[in-house]
Amino acid sequence: MVTPLQQRFLALPAPGIEEELVLRPGSLRDYALLSSHHYKSARPATVTRVLVLEHKQPTVCGRFLGRCGEACVVGVLVESLPSLSCRLRDWALHDRYAGLRDLSQRATLLNREVRCVSRVVVHPQWRGLGVAVRLVKAALASATTVFTEALAAMGHVNPFFERAGMAAHHRPPHASDARLIGALALVGLSGVDLALPRAAWARVEGLPCGKREWVVVELERWWGRTHRERRTLSRERRGEEGMELLREARGRLLCEPVYYLRDNREGVS
Repeated sequence: MVTPLQQRFLALPAPGIEEELVLRPGSLRDYALLSSHHYKSARPATVTRVLVLEHKQPTVCGRFLGRCGEACVVGVLVESLPSLSCRLRDWALHDRYAGLRDLSQRATLLNREVRCVSRVVVHPQWRGLGVAVRLVKAALASATTVFTEALAAMGHVNPFFERAGMAAHHRPPHASDARLIGALALVGLSGVDLALPRAAWARVEGLPCGKREWVVVELERWWGRTHRERRTLSRERRGEEGMELLREARGRLLCEPVYYLRDNREGVS
């Protein structure tokens, strides 16, 4: 006898079922169905287009609730107008837009030439089947602007934009960031070590006095160059403030999103 748990398992998408998905134009109502599964909680702004992949069958939960007449939205892509400022875009396009001093002209040209893939979200039951890649490919194939761009916070982990045909652009670190990376490397700390600021600071505290003070000075120098304000660690709260600086460094050195770009005129990145 088949148990309810087995029935639920058998109802999950099977390999090959992604071929039965249908692409259609959508709206923010479709995005709202899956928005809770995206790491960004805020609603996307300046939306210009929504693409939806759906399956004619309802979700497992939908079947349990008797919604057998409803199709299942398995993935949504949202395109938006580009932000006016993006240093990674400036790097990738050699200041094509940043070179325009007139902000009105810059905005007009950007809005005419660029669309940004601001959200790609896939229902958890359909992940790992190439749904995100298929959505991005569809957006690129039907693009009406010169460029399509995207910023992906998880690009280092899941580079599906690259698999869809977009090129990743990694800007070299700023001089102040590169100096801090080099300073930490000289005392045996890598960028990955910043993922655990408490442990990293403990290693700094364990250094000989001269090296420890040198690292502290380098952290203070990095903070000053990055935030454009002087920062000196106090003797009384050095441990707490030191970990704060390392957390700031972690956010800047490890968490920069990957910038993706596609030149739609030639069909190549």
